[in-house]
Amino acid sequence: MVMNVLVIAAHPDDEVLGMGGTIKKFSDSGNHIELCVVSEGASAQYSDKNMIQTRRESCINAGKILGIEDFKFLDFPDAKLDSTPQLEINIELEKIISDVKPEVVFTVSDGDLSKDHQKVFESTLVATRPINNHITRVLAYELPGSRISQFQPTIYEDISKEILSKKEAMMKYESEVEQFPHPRSIESIESLAKYRGSQSGLKFAEAFRLIYQINQ
Repeated sequence: MVMNVLVIAAHPDDEVLGMGGTIKKFSDSGNHIELCVVSEGASAQYSDKNMIQTRRESCINAGKILGIEDFKFLDFPDAKLDSTPQLEINIELEKIISDVKPEVVFTVSDGDLSKDHQKVFESTLVATRPINNHITRVLAYELPGSRISQFQPTIYEDISKEILSKKEAMMKYESEVEQFPHPRSIESIESLAKYRGSQSGLKFAEAFRLIYQINQ
């Protein structure tokens, strides 16, 4: 069955790091993929204001490789979502969900040290409450880096055929790709996919935590 899939990211590149292979797999199966990026993802890291547009362009170019059809950039301030009224984020996500009518929603994990990730996860839970919508599944994807608590997967997605596309998409974020052993290095991305693959009897995998599922 063809589905509308909404991927929610706190920053541009979260979608590739967390589930680039799964996005490619879903899009190749004919599903409609829409990406919502909550923050502009640059102002806290770069003094050059042009980097906001640069990261947006990188996101779109990466998304073309993965098969993302539509993009929504909310442009909330980078690294300041914890000081942004949660209601404002909730309302914007609810608008997108009303428009896209997704059956499946993916979002960032709540266990990251990033306050932005925590806030986006909380807002996703509010916006995806199973009331008068089409959503049947909500999942959190794993992001590499520092965490408050260990990520506990409940679902593994085989991305053995999509790992090359994931790495190619990440390379579009030229300003964000780091040298190994940084978690945003290409080598680390592949290593994590191998690790999750070894846990699940696969060559390469991405890990997810199921938040809820409604079987009808």
